[in-house]
Amino acid sequence: MPRHALLLLLSATLLLPGCDETDAVAVRVHLENDLTGTVTASALELPATGGRVVEAAQGAEWTARVGVVCNTGRFEDLSALKLADLTFAGGTNPTGLAYASVTLPRGEAATWPRTLVPLAPEERTKAAKAFDPSGKTTEIGATVKLEFTLPSAVVGNGVSGKSRGVRLSADGNVATLLVPIETALTAGDPIVWHMTWQK
Repeated sequence: MPRHALLLLLSATLLLPGCDETDAVAVRVHLENDLTGTVTASALELPATGGRVVEAAQGAEWTARVGVVCNTGRFEDLSALKLADLTFAGGTNPTGLAYASVTLPRGEAATWPRTLVPLAPEERTKAAKAFDPSGKTTEIGATVKLEFTLPSAVVGNGVSGKSRGVRLSADGNVATLLVPIETALTAGDPIVWHMTWQK
């Protein structure tokens, strides 16, 4: 399947019920107790064309476009995993309490925010019209979701330092961190997210 057609197909899948703007840009890690696992990343792109749908259409003037590119891969050591300048770490203490952490640099020099969301604010606003024609979504890529599925229930879930708009949650063995893209691009100490579970 041509790349531009795949982009449009992936964009369409995000419009299914239950999805919202925070699902568009995400890094999801499924972790095993030996700190191996899989990583899935979804990032925004502005494709040069609208793909086959636009090419085959008549009678419409297309005004908004956005692509979502999804990739999945396997890693053998969480601490060796990097995504741009996002770094990961993990380990286990003698009592069997395991931990994982993610360090998210902030500011203009940070590369991970623009790797996942390479759109300027006005482009994100315009692209939202393609993502959600209802108008309820005013900006796509405003938030980056990081989600860890751990081998067992989350024991601890927190961030070092204070960062405006950053939200944490945990449900069973799934820990989630939501980071506003503007917070990521604002100068400040790195956000360090920690989570623990019992092996």
